[in-house]
Amino acid sequence: MRNRIIGAILVAAVCLPPLILGGTLMKVLLAAIALIASYEFTSIRHKSFNVLLFILLAAFIFVIQFFPQRSTGIILTFLIVLFLSGILFEDVTMDDISSTFMMGVILAFAIQSVLKIYGDYDYTKIATSRNYLVLAYIAVASFGCDIAALFTGMLFGKHPLIPRVSPKKTVEGAIGGWLIGALAAFLFGYFFHIFDPNKTMLLFYSLTLPLVAQLGDLSFSLIKRNYGVKDYGSLIPGHGGILDRIDSLLFCLIFFSSTGMLLL
Repeated sequence: MRNRIIGAILVAAVCLPPLILGGTLMKVLLAAIALIASYEFTSIRHKSFNVLLFILLAAFIFVIQFFPQRSTGIILTFLIVLFLSGILFEDVTMDDISSTFMMGVILAFAIQSVLKIYGDYDYTKIATSRNYLVLAYIAVASFGCDIAALFTGMLFGKHPLIPRVSPKKTVEGAIGGWLIGALAAFLFGYFFHIFDPNKTMLLFYSLTLPLVAQLGDLSFSLIKRNYGVKDYGSLIPGHGGILDRIDSLLFCLIFFSSTGMLLL
C-alpha cells in the first residue's frame, strides 16, 4: 500500500501541471503516454518486445491526431499494414494483428478525446473555459471507482466477480466501486458546475462513467490474461505500468467524448 501511495503521488506530480495548464505541455504529456503505452503493450506479447509492432502502433496513434477528419482511412490503412506485417514476418501472429489493432484504436481515440475536451477540434461541444475540470471529473469517476472497489472488496468481498478475467475482483467490490465512484463524481460535478444548468447530464455521466471504468479495467485484465502477464510494466511503483493505471480512464474518455458529441 505504501508503494501505491508513493506511485500515485509521483503520477500526480508529473501529470497535473500539464493537464491544468494545457497547451504544449499537455500535448507533450499525451505524446509521452502514447509512446510508453505502445512500448508496454508491444513488450507483453510472449514477454518479448517487437520493434515493428511498436513503430506501427505509435505511428498510428500520432498520425490520427494530426488528421482526425481522415480517421476512417487511417484506421483501415493501419489494419492493412498490420496484415501485411503478418504475411511478411513469421514473428507477427494473428493474435498480434488483432490485439495491436484493438489497442491502437483504444489509445488513439482516448487521446483524441482529451484533445476534444481541451477544444483542439472545432467540432466538439464538450470543451469549456475550465476544460481541465471536465477531465478531472472523468478522472474522479474512473479512479474513484477503482479505489472504492479496491477497499470495499478488501473489506466486504466474498463473491468472485469474474475469476477467469480478474481473480481478485469481487461482486461486493464492483458494487461498492460503482456506488462510491458515482457519488464522488456527482459531488465533484455539482460543486464545480461541470454541466450547469443540465443536472440530468450530471446524473447520467456520474452513474455511467464508473460502470464504463470497470468495463475498461476488466477488458485490460482480459488482455493480460491472454498474454499470461500480471502487469503491463513496472514504471509506476505499486501500480505496474502506464496501461495498468489508465486502463479504466481510457474507456471513460472514449465514452464521454463519443456520447457527449450526441448529447451535449
